[in-house]
Amino acid sequence: MSPAPRSSRPEPGVVARREERVRNDASLEIVLVRHGEPDWAPGGGASVADADLTPFGRAQAEAVAEVLAGRGIDALYASPLARAQQTAEPIAKLAGISPVTLDDLAEIQVPLAGMSQTDVDAYFRRASQRPLREHWDGWPGGESFRDFHRRVNRAMAEVLARHGVEPLREDDLTVWRLPPQRHRIAIVAHGGTNAVALTHLLDVTEVPWEWSRFEMELAAYSVAQSRAVGVSGFVWALRAFNQVDHLRARGLREGGP
Repeated sequence: MSPAPRSSRPEPGVVARREERVRNDASLEIVLVRHGEPDWAPGGGASVADADLTPFGRAQAEAVAEVLAGRGIDALYASPLARAQQTAEPIAKLAGISPVTLDDLAEIQVPLAGMSQTDVDAYFRRASQRPLREHWDGWPGGESFRDFHRRVNRAMAEVLARHGVEPLREDDLTVWRLPPQRHRIAIVAHGGTNAVALTHLLDVTEVPWEWSRFEMELAAYSVAQSRAVGVSGFVWALRAFNQVDHLRARGLREGGP
């Protein structure tokens, strides 16, 4: 019997192995998950305020649950809105943990209930064309962006405090004090909520279009990991963004980068 052919793939070198060890040695990891596809117009009717997932969205939720449970999750938080709750359910089941619902993780409030899809499209088109300074007011008739940013920051501060993570200011810079034990925390929320959460972690100046700056697809996830800086502080590294390989593997996403 002839020996099995050796793999032609080269082995990683010293630098690649060292960087991998650094990534795997993070004290704290936060996984931000966007919900699966929502059914905004059940039966083709008018828009609803709090949409359930479509069958496709539920399949997306199962896919992201499988990959996150495989990584191991120590804590799970979710927005109170149905699409986030239903995305968190399979994650909680596979990970064997109970999700904690935080009202402040809800998406920015937009008054679309009862509208047709044509009216919804026109509403967003007109609102997007306003002068930039008016974007701080939020979507017309809805929650202001400053209020939205303030409450998502409050939610993130609560999540981190529950795990002993505290911000420290030094020379007008923000670093973090972390607990000695390791944690992997998953948060299931929304495009806008997760984008604001990233600005909070990365200490990025806020803008009133965070969901465009940090654009996540349905059922995608992003990962922020702690990195030591200075004598005793930590900052957040955006380790992965808009991960969708789990969707491709199940045939739930085609094409695109």
